[in-house]
Amino acid sequence: MGDTPSIRVAVAGASGYMGAELLRLLLVHPRVTLTGVTSERLAGEALGAVYPHLRGLTDLHFHDLDAEWLAGICDVAFLALPHMESQKAVPVLRKRGRKVIDLSADYRLHDAADYTTWYKTPHVDPTGLAEAVYGLPELHRKAIAAASLIASPGCYAAGAILATAPLLKSGLARLDGIVLDGKSGVSGAGAQGRKVDPMYLFTEANENVQAYAIGAHRHTAEMEQELSALAPSACGCRSRPTCCRSPAACSRPRRCRWPRRSAPRSS
Repeated sequence: MGDTPSIRVAVAGASGYMGAELLRLLLVHPRVTLTGVTSERLAGEALGAVYPHLRGLTDLHFHDLDAEWLAGICDVAFLALPHMESQKAVPVLRKRGRKVIDLSADYRLHDAADYTTWYKTPHVDPTGLAEAVYGLPELHRKAIAAASLIASPGCYAAGAILATAPLLKSGLARLDGIVLDGKSGVSGAGAQGRKVDPMYLFTEANENVQAYAIGAHRHTAEMEQELSALAPSACGCRSRPTCCRSPAACSRPRRCRWPRRSAPRSS
């Protein structure tokens, strides 16, 4: 492993919730060198000052989002940008021969017309869309390994597809009217949770379960696309996403990220 060259990686949109978690993983990866981070909101600020838990791991500062600059400093670019923003940077990065892993929805759907239906915006990079690989390794491992553009799945979609795929492959599922009932904590909303909306307030969300976007959640398109590819004919899905938070769910025993210190032994 010591003779294996390190991969230069940059993260666009590194100041968001998803970008911050990605940085934590990348900075301790033995095969990765983090070479650049961007944030329109925090350009010029030191990464370690914004995220104290990353102090000592990097001296990088946030940079404005500039696709040409990004392409010049990395081999692989992770894009943790708002929906419909990645498609503006991806063509520049791919023209320079860079691999791209997009964490937004911009390249998840194969049919460009679906973006007008689900995201109310036309897609501006049909070439990239045609070549992107849906980044679910349980289904597309070989294609992901060879891809230059990988579309990371949506959260509800990933859980629903992985739960349903074995049933479809074995012929045990009815193809019409599959109901996918998912539960998510408030943090699943990402930056949406910063909005002044009663749905995200502690007083509304605590010990509460609230369904939203029933039958109209954007991840439905991903579910239907990937599950239909596993079935002899198209699948019809009805999604029922639910936002919930309860002390009972949060207080269950969980594996700690870091090992606890053992109590001192008595002499």
